[in-house]
Amino acid sequence: MSSWVSSWLQGRNDGDEEMKGDEAAATPAVVPSADEIRRKRLERLQKLQEDQQQQQQQQQAEEKASTPPASAPASSAPPATTTVQDTTVVAPTPSPASTAPAPPAAEAPPKLVKKRSVGNPRSYVNDMIQRILQLTLSSSVAAVDASYLYMTDVVDQSGATELNSTNVSEILYARIVMDPVQLSGSSQPLAVVAYLEQCFYRCREELHKLQSPYVRLTPEEKQDAEQCVVNIREMCINYSATALTEPDFFPFEAGTINVDAFDKLVRAQGNALTPEYVEAITAELEQSGSTFSIFGPIFQKLISELFLINPPSLMSDFYRNMYVITVLCRTKALAAVFTTISGFLLTPPFTGRRLQDATALGILLRFSPDQDPAVTQMFTNITKRTKTDVDNSVQTLQNKLSTVHNAATEILKLLLKAGGATREHVLTWLEQAMHVNAERAKENPDMNITSSNGMILNLTMVLLRLCGPFLPPESKKSHLINADFLGVQSQVFPFDATKLLSNTSDADDRRVTTVSTEFNFITRCYFTTARAIHLGPVAAIGQYMRLLRQLQYFQSRMNNNADPRLRAHFDTLVTSKMVLDAELLHPDLLHELMRFVLLSSAVVTSICCGKSDGQLELPLPNPVQNALLKYVPEHIVDDVCTVLVFISRLQPKVLQTFALDDLLKMILVVLSSPAYVRSPHLRAKMSEVLFRVFLPSEESDERQTAGTPFGIQLLTSNPLAHQHLAPCLLALYGDVEHTGFYEKLEHRYNIACLLKYLWKQPGHKAAFLRIAEDKEGFVKFAHGLMNHINGLVTDALISLPEIKLLQEEMQDVARWMALEESVREQKQSLLADKERTVTSSLQLANETIHMMSYLTSEIQEPFVKMPELEERLVSMLNSVLVKLAGPRGLELKVNNPEQYKFRPKEMLKEIVETLLHFAHYESFQQAVATNGYYDAQVFSKCATILERTQLLPPDSIALYTVFVSQVAEAAQSVSNLEETLGEIPEEYLDPLVFTLMKDPVTLPTSGYTMDRSTITQHLLNDQSDPFTRAPLTVDQLTPNVALKTQIEQWIHQQQQAHKAATSP
Repeated sequence: MSSWVSSWLQGRNDGDEEMKGDEAAATPAVVPSADEIRRKRLERLQKLQEDQQQQQQQQQAEEKASTPPASAPASSAPPATTTVQDTTVVAPTPSPASTAPAPPAAEAPPKLVKKRSVGNPRSYVNDMIQRILQLTLSSSVAAVDASYLYMTDVVDQSGATELNSTNVSEILYARIVMDPVQLSGSSQPLAVVAYLEQCFYRCREELHKLQSPYVRLTPEEKQDAEQCVVNIREMCINYSATALTEPDFFPFEAGTINVDAFDKLVRAQGNALTPEYVEAITAELEQSGSTFSIFGPIFQKLISELFLINPPSLMSDFYRNMYVITVLCRTKALAAVFTTISGFLLTPPFTGRRLQDATALGILLRFSPDQDPAVTQMFTNITKRTKTDVDNSVQTLQNKLSTVHNAATEILKLLLKAGGATREHVLTWLEQAMHVNAERAKENPDMNITSSNGMILNLTMVLLRLCGPFLPPESKKSHLINADFLGVQSQVFPFDATKLLSNTSDADDRRVTTVSTEFNFITRCYFTTARAIHLGPVAAIGQYMRLLRQLQYFQSRMNNNADPRLRAHFDTLVTSKMVLDAELLHPDLLHELMRFVLLSSAVVTSICCGKSDGQLELPLPNPVQNALLKYVPEHIVDDVCTVLVFISRLQPKVLQTFALDDLLKMILVVLSSPAYVRSPHLRAKMSEVLFRVFLPSEESDERQTAGTPFGIQLLTSNPLAHQHLAPCLLALYGDVEHTGFYEKLEHRYNIACLLKYLWKQPGHKAAFLRIAEDKEGFVKFAHGLMNHINGLVTDALISLPEIKLLQEEMQDVARWMALEESVREQKQSLLADKERTVTSSLQLANETIHMMSYLTSEIQEPFVKMPELEERLVSMLNSVLVKLAGPRGLELKVNNPEQYKFRPKEMLKEIVETLLHFAHYESFQQAVATNGYYDAQVFSKCATILERTQLLPPDSIALYTVFVSQVAEAAQSVSNLEETLGEIPEEYLDPLVFTLMKDPVTLPTSGYTMDRSTITQHLLNDQSDPFTRAPLTVDQLTPNVALKTQIEQWIHQQQQAHKAATSP
């Protein structure tokens, strides 16, 4: 090889003399260091453009002059040639990324030396280089070991018989420019890159061997040998970079052979050593600005291959490409390349489906069990398989999902750790994902334009793991979450999202001077995850619950004679349910969701209360003082409740290990300050969280609760709960009136069970008693409770006879089968609806009647001191008593009454107990006696029933008997008074109920006069004038003193007249 080639490859001009015809003997060159090679190479790259222009001008001049190339000036001399095995190889002119280190100038053929012992340094270096380069200058060695390539041409030209640090550069160059024909039959790869990669790792092995004490070399000799290996390794990297960026430098490397070979090497990431070679290549390419041109297509190809897996099945071989991307992204420069490839960020049209199918991260995250025929096959004939078998299938899917989660999480972590523009590209993509999937927040989204459940759930899982460092309660990083993010324009939260305060008039007041990129990573990651949970798990939970209801409906209609189409549809629904089981009930997802919603509880509390570290005072001040609240999306709080209720229902064990202090604190803040969360639905949902998470399971006969140990302990020991929970629940009992019918029944049942439990806890009893001190609040609660009891019992007891008739009709088989099928189906549907309504009503009625019983055991005075409450209480008790024990009681007997939660004896017992709580009040006796529902026979019959069934202790039965007698006497007195009064003047009668007024008041809105107790009861239900519907409140009523005096005088006159008429 000509010495100029060696010099040129190393960035020197030493070889120019040879081009000018200088025949001076070449002197051995010192192999430069890797840094020197790189420095000189980069210097040449800087002058590349100028050199190329000069060369083009010179070539044009030569063509015009028709002179041979040798006549060109030395500064623009054409490439020289070197002959290898009779093949002329032209060394190309350097280009931006083509210059690579080359062997030094050829030295004079060394003298032949005799073979040395193992301890001889020259012999050791020769053997070492042979092992690294897999070639030899000894024909005898090649004859013994066929893996070594015998460099015939080098031996013939130089006469060298031994490899050393001086000639290794020249030998390596000769090898990589060798004609592939000469490699025929050799085990060495044809592509230069593949060969150099093998040499690179053999260098590593040799360096390791040199550390062995068995190598008999002096320290200086070892150091020289190590330096030789290091130089070879550096040359491997430089030659590899040149082969990738300027393949024309190697005359026999046709087409993309090196790029293809490098692609294969990159994919061979299973070899733990490979990343070291790739990292070294990356560092070299980065200095010449060629990183993207080499690795960009590799990333594109890896992503394209994943895209071609259709459907994106969990059973496919997706992991190999994901792992390669993971390893590559461990290098920051390559992470930057990945985030700048075409298709990393979403381009128009902006839809969730395109984000999933047309962006790199979307393609990585879309592998899921959704719409996968292989998954469908796993759950065929599910009704005929064992539970263990089905559970194993679900577990298989969850394991596959974990593989996706782990790989995607690692990739995103690496990209984010790369920082700078790379991190910003990832965060921008995440915000795009939230923006284009806003459709998923709807109850019935168009799934054609959104990402699939699987993709969004995978993304949510990855985001939850990214939040991991600041999720623990003790983490100080969570304090870095800046809620001001909610007030800026970003793609995370839609502009028209419902806010906690539900006041859209303030929605336009956005602080547009700040953009999302100005916030720290923790803030952006937290709020992006909060939005992802709403669009992913929460949306899927809604689908899951609707699917369960569908399955229950179809299951009730499945029998041996069922339509095959019905059975096929049922099987499809079951498969969908199993897929959602694998995704939504994934243990890792549930655990991370729990950690996140507990952090969200703390964040919401912080937003509501500010960052004051002082003692929390409830209720909170007017929310107008909190400027940030108007920006808080309602779904952040709603999602906390949705996730907790879902987990408590389907996987309650997940809750057992979590501390719930922040959750209870948020609930107390919101319930005690309803102005902060105006939606009654959301506040009602919090009562369901309390019921399912905090209430011991034995406290609810009808519904199972999670009853976590930490929750139960908090409920009984938390000072804030002692002070505020019971009053909040009593107020909420009335607020849920504004929710739907069935929802209202469910919420009130939950609240009733909670209140029943709290009543038994000593720490909460004082709060109950304080409730009675708030006259306005207590009247509102008690009146609502009594109305509710009366309505529930009335509705249920009206429907029970109808259920009885339908049951009797169905039991008459001949008559039933004579009906048309459509009529039978209609009646069956009617029976099912009535059974559902009656069951819900009676279930709640049992709890509310019990609540009235235990509350009145210690709270009595507010009822008897306020006529409007006393009369309402008496009406409710008398009404229920007459319905249960009255003449139509037999109509209430139905088949299996317990199925409908109908427990008449228990209801009768608690109604009587409530009556006995007030039995010693004369006004109460009078109110019972004058009430329109009073029936002396029914009251006496109840006494007989109590004695026969022993529902109450003997002393209580005796007390009730006395009470019945007292009421009878009071009723007789009332009857006598009515006889005494005779016909009452119309102006003394209440215009609404036509009874004699005792405390007349004037309505300023209509001018009518009514009895205070009558209008007060009306205003508790409807704050309007009953005659004009104009707004009216109790404090607007004006006492009609003059009329009251007239009525009292008239009564006195009538009594005196009656006395005179009856006296002898």
